[in-house]
Amino acid sequence: MAPVLVYRRWLPVAAPGLAMLGLGLVEATRPVLSWDEVATADVAHRSAAQIGRLLPHIDGVFGPYYLLMHVWTTLFGASVLSLRLPSILAMAGAAALTGELGRRLFGVPAGCLAGLLLCLVPNMSRYAAEARPYAMVCFFSVLALLTLHRVLERPSPGRWAWYGAAVVAVGLSSIVAMVVLAGHLAVLLVRRRALLLPWSLVALVALVALTPLIWWGLHQRAAQLHWVTSVTLGEVYSFPARLVGSTEVAWLLIGLFLVAALAQTRAVADTALVALAPAAVVLAVSATGTSFWVIRYLLFVLIPAAVVAAAGLTGLAGERRRWPGLAAALGVFAAAAVPGQIAIRQPNVKNGSDYRAMAALIRKRQQAGDDIVLQRGRQMRAGLDYYLRGDRGRPKDVLESRPAARTGTLIADEFPDVAARLATATRIWLVVAGHPNDPASGRPDLEPLLHASFERAARWAVSRGTLALYIRRATLAPTA
Repeated sequence: MAPVLVYRRWLPVAAPGLAMLGLGLVEATRPVLSWDEVATADVAHRSAAQIGRLLPHIDGVFGPYYLLMHVWTTLFGASVLSLRLPSILAMAGAAALTGELGRRLFGVPAGCLAGLLLCLVPNMSRYAAEARPYAMVCFFSVLALLTLHRVLERPSPGRWAWYGAAVVAVGLSSIVAMVVLAGHLAVLLVRRRALLLPWSLVALVALVALTPLIWWGLHQRAAQLHWVTSVTLGEVYSFPARLVGSTEVAWLLIGLFLVAALAQTRAVADTALVALAPAAVVLAVSATGTSFWVIRYLLFVLIPAAVVAAAGLTGLAGERRRWPGLAAALGVFAAAAVPGQIAIRQPNVKNGSDYRAMAALIRKRQQAGDDIVLQRGRQMRAGLDYYLRGDRGRPKDVLESRPAARTGTLIADEFPDVAARLATATRIWLVVAGHPNDPASGRPDLEPLLHASFERAARWAVSRGTLALYIRRATLAPTA
């Protein structure tokens, strides 16, 4: 009896969970921290009171995640692996629960396959190793869907409470992800319309509980999403490939999704709607106002999509040679995913400059008394601070008047009189984004001083960034 129980109940959970844990840990520290991950490292290092002062100004919707990471890094440190480990664990949990969802809806083979297909999707591995809340959104979204199906099986106050708690957890991870409710509504319309009233009450309570985050999200959306461009037909067409992280894998998923749809079963129909409805809502909102059409915000829709694809594939495999057929199909899927899996582990795959390379260059050539000047904004200072942490001989950030933690934002204050602050400087490290021919142009307020009194001794171009060393002319050794 025990082997049967393991096969039927635990194999669809354990196999995907362990597979995702392993894939998430493979070269998890190789990619340089993105600028958003650098923000996570910066804010997690602050006190709880300082995090509280940040949220009314910027990143209010990330408040719960920042507080979680504050506790985590206090306990386990702030190494790159430590910063990314909560997401790796959350994505492993999401893969395990995806297997359980597939088992409940379509049986053991489909459950195993759904979880393993999800593991092979390149962007699931990418955001598993990302110090941001997107993996947690995936975990709580599938948990909410599972608890909803338990309510549908046998409604009770306790099950409704668990469902409501899971929905709140989704919102605490990402307010945009609350569009999962559109998919849940579709499930109720297909399966149990009689439960629409209690579901509406639970959803309303969850939204009320999330009111502070919703308020911050609405009032900060201009600052948070000013970089998101308007939705175009081209972006909609490329959405599946960009969401998956591989064009080939995306087309395989779409093909299996359509095969399952041909079966026209109720379970396939409502699970497909769980995948499609949230994306449709975000698309509609983005087309009529502020755009939320950001790939990582919708990563969670891949979970029900993988379950539907697994249902289609198990239907194709037939009964007599199901497991060999599924293994062969999984092998084809894995082969298609290999290039994407390799690509998402490249050192500079994430957004942001190569802070790690610049920090290494500084460490190798720094001298006592060096100063450093960084391009204005939140990226460079936080990135270099992280990768130079613990280096007592690091150049002095001579222009910083108040660190970002004290300003209640993600940007530090600087002294206005640049010339006075650098009056005695002999060696200045300049760090700017991009690859300008003249690095000094990245700091227009500093450009006249550098050109008049300093000689550029060296310039290094790294991914999305430039590092330059300037030496005061009076200190240069005379030439023969």
